[in-house]
Amino acid sequence: MDWDEKTQAAVDLALNEADVLGIRLEPGGAWCDLMLHVLALPQVGPIDSDARRILRLTSPAQLSLALRADHAETPSGYGPVIPLASLDAAEDFFASLSWSGSMYGWTFLDRSLPRDWPAQPSLAMQVRPGTGPHSLYWFNECGRPEDGREVAYCLEGTITFDDLQVLRAGPAPLPLDQFTADARRYWSGLHDRDERLSSAAQRTAQDGTPSWRSFLRPGYNDQ
Repeated sequence: MDWDEKTQAAVDLALNEADVLGIRLEPGGAWCDLMLHVLALPQVGPIDSDARRILRLTSPAQLSLALRADHAETPSGYGPVIPLASLDAAEDFFASLSWSGSMYGWTFLDRSLPRDWPAQPSLAMQVRPGTGPHSLYWFNECGRPEDGREVAYCLEGTITFDDLQVLRAGPAPLPLDQFTADARRYWSGLHDRDERLSSAAQRTAQDGTPSWRSFLRPGYNDQ
């Protein structure tokens, strides 16, 4: 993509309040994919019934994940870092979730890590030598049932990489300008009270969106 300020801001807007539901690395290290549910409104017609998108980060260099339990009673708000043995372990964690919140903050590309980023994260991978010229920071507030109660977590990630592209689930390429225009239209529609974004319409669209769990691992990285 063109890494000018306007394009970068448009991509940040398109990622705001997206749900991160998986992370997968191509075996040869050619790309790292974030599996998303996004907020998007087409130019005509109802909300897309399949909100799944793939944010493909090409030539990833460094990848780090930080998984911590959400402990509101502690000064930091989180428990200690929980080790993850591999990205497969992270995928298993995603698959175990009963709910997942949206990332927010409007800025995800080429931003500084939060001040509480741990010195020793849950997983740190050097995919190739050096570091990428660009970075992505994202987070998930999420939860799952454990021993008869719901336990809340925060899973954060940062990846350095060379470039990015967007795909629909399948996967099929999605032009970046369409990805950002659909997001801009969504946020404008909220402000203008577009009837296509009524609570009922959004619930219908969410109910119709397939789960990433149906996107089987075998053959995924062959696409």
